[in-house]
Amino acid sequence: MNKWSVERWAASTGLAFAILLVVGNLLPGSPKKWNASAGDIQSYLQGKHKELLIGAVLFGVGYILFLWFLASFAGMFREAGQGRLATIVYGAGVATVAIAAIADGILVALEKLSYTTDPNTVRALYGVDAWLYGRVFWALAALGLASWLATKRSKALPDWYAWLTLVGSVVFLLAGIAVKSKGFFSISGGMGLIGFIVFAVWVALSSLLLVQRTADAPAATTV
Repeated sequence: MNKWSVERWAASTGLAFAILLVVGNLLPGSPKKWNASAGDIQSYLQGKHKELLIGAVLFGVGYILFLWFLASFAGMFREAGQGRLATIVYGAGVATVAIAAIADGILVALEKLSYTTDPNTVRALYGVDAWLYGRVFWALAALGLASWLATKRSKALPDWYAWLTLVGSVVFLLAGIAVKSKGFFSISGGMGLIGFIVFAVWVALSSLLLVQRTADAPAATTV
């Protein structure tokens, strides 16, 4: 039986990230719509005080794990001769983390400000925050499309994975253009939820495949 090398542990961080991402999002329950009333938003932020803070901590740890995974994931494509696409994969992943981390910070700040700031101001900033979260899907679309093309060219991962990644990229694009004021294609509608679920599943699957690949590869010395 192969021992768990540094490479395998690094590859597995994507799975850990996906778990933290799901748990962190489930803790506060269903968020209020971006255009909900000021009273409803204030009540949600204050009522889910502890859950929002715990979720923010989980997300912070998750971002570290995701970047660790991303380095191994993009590195796989770079070693397979797909340097340009590997750069896009890593850059899009970093952009995803940056946008999400800023949005998380705003949400935590709003939870604190909801006790001392005018409710209408909190409502306006809450709406801005929801729209900022939606911009994550454009970075994810770039990540998915680059991963799909790099997989097709390098054969580093199975063909079926490449096609699933392409499907996921289409979902991210659809979530990115979900900018209606209300309904399924609103910024806080069902399309965004589907995009989030697809992202978590895709990262977990990518991580598992990378773990398997590192298990099959010859042992290497890591500096």
